[in-house]
Amino acid sequence: MSEKFWRKNRLAHSLALLSVVALAATGTFAVEDAANVAGTGLSGIFPSTPPDDLTEEQFAKLDGNWAEWSKGASDAVANFYAKLEASDAAAQRDALGVLKVKQDVMRRALDDSSYRSLHSPLTALNNSLKLRIDLAEAALDTLDIDGHKLAGAKTRARANQLLSSIQSLESYLGTIGNGSLWLPYFNIPELKGALQADQEGSLPLAAALEAQSKLKTRDHVLDATQREFTTRSPFQSFATSLDQYISSASWTDPVAAGQKLRAELKNLSDALDTYISTGEKAGELRDAFARARYVAPDGGDRLANSLQSRLFNYNLRVLVTEAFLNRIMSDSRTVQGAVRDFILGAQVNGCQVTNTTVNVDLLPSSTTARFALRLNGNIQSNTAGVTPQATVYTAGNHTFAATKEVNFDGYRFMTSPATIGVNPHNTTTGINTKFSGIPILGRIAQGIASQAVEEKRGEAEAIAASRVQDGVLPAFNQEVDSNFAQQTDKLNREVYTGLRNAGVFPDTFTYQSTDQMLTLNARVMSPRQIGADLPEGRLLTATGITALIHETAINNGVDKMGIAGQTLNEEQLKAKLESFISTILNRPYHLPEQPKAPVEEDEETQDLNAIIFAPVDPIRVRVADDEINIIIRAGFKQDGKEDIPMREISVPISLAAQGGQIIAKAGSVIVAAAEGEGGGVAINAVVRKKIQSMLPDRVLDGKVEIQTPTKIVVAYVTQLLLVDGWISVGIN
Repeated sequence: MSEKFWRKNRLAHSLALLSVVALAATGTFAVEDAANVAGTGLSGIFPSTPPDDLTEEQFAKLDGNWAEWSKGASDAVANFYAKLEASDAAAQRDALGVLKVKQDVMRRALDDSSYRSLHSPLTALNNSLKLRIDLAEAALDTLDIDGHKLAGAKTRARANQLLSSIQSLESYLGTIGNGSLWLPYFNIPELKGALQADQEGSLPLAAALEAQSKLKTRDHVLDATQREFTTRSPFQSFATSLDQYISSASWTDPVAAGQKLRAELKNLSDALDTYISTGEKAGELRDAFARARYVAPDGGDRLANSLQSRLFNYNLRVLVTEAFLNRIMSDSRTVQGAVRDFILGAQVNGCQVTNTTVNVDLLPSSTTARFALRLNGNIQSNTAGVTPQATVYTAGNHTFAATKEVNFDGYRFMTSPATIGVNPHNTTTGINTKFSGIPILGRIAQGIASQAVEEKRGEAEAIAASRVQDGVLPAFNQEVDSNFAQQTDKLNREVYTGLRNAGVFPDTFTYQSTDQMLTLNARVMSPRQIGADLPEGRLLTATGITALIHETAINNGVDKMGIAGQTLNEEQLKAKLESFISTILNRPYHLPEQPKAPVEEDEETQDLNAIIFAPVDPIRVRVADDEINIIIRAGFKQDGKEDIPMREISVPISLAAQGGQIIAKAGSVIVAAAEGEGGGVAINAVVRKKIQSMLPDRVLDGKVEIQTPTKIVVAYVTQLLLVDGWISVGIN
């Protein structure tokens, strides 16, 4: 990194600082609307009617024996929202207690396999209700805080946390060449000095705002390599501590702050309901959440705790059993070779056969994928040891077990030196002396030689064990170290490069292992996107591999394709998709030819020659009711006619794994005018027919081939589950 870089882009830094000022100004302007959120508790913050995902219609999906209970639960939810305006905070907490009882019934039913047929609607309703209960309680708790008493102590505590994160970042950058140049770039020396002088004054707050503004320029000023570097864990920890300090240090007048807080809590509630119901406007929800945290006297801790596991959790999870890892990584070898050695004064020659197997043994770790490679072997040899006095024929049967531990932290494989244990065993199968065949003398010489062999057996077997160790251990270490070094290089050079270039590299991930299961948890999410909630417990199991993909991972990836606001014909859209996938894979990729749909195009549908994608949320994927619903917001170009205004097109698709194949069936396409757009039934019919013609049912090969350095492992997709935002793919 050249020093010239640090003198550039001051305009971007200034704009970023303005964005911080704008954030505070937004809260100030919200005071003008405080009359709209006046009241006690949640009055004026939550709506007076249930959100779309908690309506009577949604509860009615719990039918049959659950019908009466679901009607009561629906009434309790409606009653809670309807009485918010007329109730105080204490009464609202009592009503929340009733809802918590209802939610607990659904949670316990999800743990009961006898209700498996209702798990899909139960999961959706349970998650939706739990999310609103948690947010309501967090909002009430936040409103109850005496901010004046809390502010000073909170600011001092967060200043110390910020100083600690600065120290960690300094230590990290100290290990990297020219790493310390990033410190003044992010205004860290000035910030550190101001904090050490006065944690609650105006100078450290100003320095913190300047540092925050420079952090916000990372996506606009830095190149891809610099962005990746400055979003690593030490930088992210610093950014989080910085935001929390600014939030606490900015809190001032309690009356004005209370008015701002109620206004921003209402904005947060409204944005949450919109996002949960539609999957759209994730950026507005992130902005509302940031503003609410900014004005909350506790820095938004209670709000963050209520939403973290539901909106910002991992949206990609992979579970692999130890048994499946062994299918991929186990290996067996047989090697034959000659023996030429000099042992205890004898020239030894012969042959040997070595049989080895390598298996994977998962080991518990909360921070890495940890496992041991266990090498078990058997060496069978036939040798002749020649001295001037005798030739001794020996059959060797030596067993050994070597272990080498490997840890993977997501970026690199780290290997430990191998250890080995050897169990040598020699059997004397014959002895010849120069007196062999001579009566009396032959037997005497034979006895003397046999006694000498027995006397030296322990020493000979110790030497044999040493030879086995010297032959096995260096080769085992070298091969494993070399292979995993190559895999580390390939992972970072090929796989991660593509993900970073496409903008879909996880912003956070963890690896963990137990003695039976390896787990990867990752989140693909940018600062204006949303993550996942916690998957239902039954999805977090595996018999081979289970891959869990949340709709937000797909939607956040779609946002990086760059189709928002674009006008593309079919060929251009295909090229866009191929280019995006090629970037991710870091190699050329071409979409397979699409089969024709049974719906034939007519003249009107053929006139639709290009898609005008919406500037925001042009494509959204929702997973619910055992279907994937693709929602397209777009208008259409027509040959010789006016453009068709923006439509909202819903395309339901069901997936099933059967007999080694994946069956994809498209449901009935629904087309409606987007909000505020014109066009009637006839236009909708034309668009519906066009989309339906592009979506034939398909049967895909469910075979999965995993290429390893020594073999190809063949598995099949055996299970597909679509549950409340999650796509669960079982492979075995």
